[in-house]
Amino acid sequence: MNIPRHSDPTLARERVAVFGGLGFIGSHICRALVNAGYSVRIFDRAGESHELIEDCEREIEIVEGDISRLEDVAKALAGAGVLINLIHTTVPGSSMRDPAYDVTSNVANAARWLELLGESSVRKVIYFSSGGTVYGLPERIPITEDHPTDPLTSYGITKLAIEKYVALHARRFDIDYRVVRPSNVYGPGQRLHYGQGVIGIMASRALRGEVLEVWGEGTDQRDYLFVDDLVTAIVKLLEYRGPLRVFNVSSGRGHSVLDVIAALRAHIKPLPEVVHLPPRHFDLPVNILDSSRLRGETGWQPNVDFEEGIRRTVEWIKR
Repeated sequence: MNIPRHSDPTLARERVAVFGGLGFIGSHICRALVNAGYSVRIFDRAGESHELIEDCEREIEIVEGDISRLEDVAKALAGAGVLINLIHTTVPGSSMRDPAYDVTSNVANAARWLELLGESSVRKVIYFSSGGTVYGLPERIPITEDHPTDPLTSYGITKLAIEKYVALHARRFDIDYRVVRPSNVYGPGQRLHYGQGVIGIMASRALRGEVLEVWGEGTDQRDYLFVDDLVTAIVKLLEYRGPLRVFNVSSGRGHSVLDVIAALRAHIKPLPEVVHLPPRHFDLPVNILDSSRLRGETGWQPNVDFEEGIRRTVEWIKR
């Protein structure tokens, strides 16, 4: 991934705080920011593995703590000019098992710590929402940012609520902000035990010779975005100065779970048995996002196609 060094002289003097920077997407963002010449600080849970950033860890400041503790968040924000927030305690499936926890651990915490922005040096916020869940059942395909939002999961509801709190506090404190709604992100570094990310999970199970479980018929359509393409979008948005606030980030191409399995057959032989389970009530029949806004405003384009992205993911899991 070729990330150009930043051209904005004001950003060169500012530190970027990445909340959740030790995770799958966060680690890729931090590496790209370091390579582009940014000063990077990670805020993440104590005891979280540093494995995904071990190649660039010496160039990153790491603050460990709990996002529910305001003193920890204040320490992570100190001296930062930009905040990228990826922290969320649930995934769609787990959010439905305990919606109350989803709300208290995510929305309530965010409503508290976002107040700290008013006393901080942060002048720009990028919040990671969810293009796969905030819109609900699509009225049209592809889904644009002005599509109605009617989530079918607690996860989607809490993501949407935090979007609103970010916007509220940004207006209060005169902070520039962007909301990013990515599609289904996959690639090297994906946390395979979290129950989110069908490509990584399927590839991992197949390489271990385990049965591949498919919810329903496996024909539901999703657009899958390789993580490198998401990272280049974030770097573009860091320097974006236009008026628009909410951006879908997606490949714009729909693929089913059966398509994923078919693509895996090219790299994993023999492929294990496929077993179909009852469909889940919150799984959408189709979710394909429109990223025309992002392309038009920043010139961003996805570069890694579906088959190549799966090949890279399988190779990473094998290693």
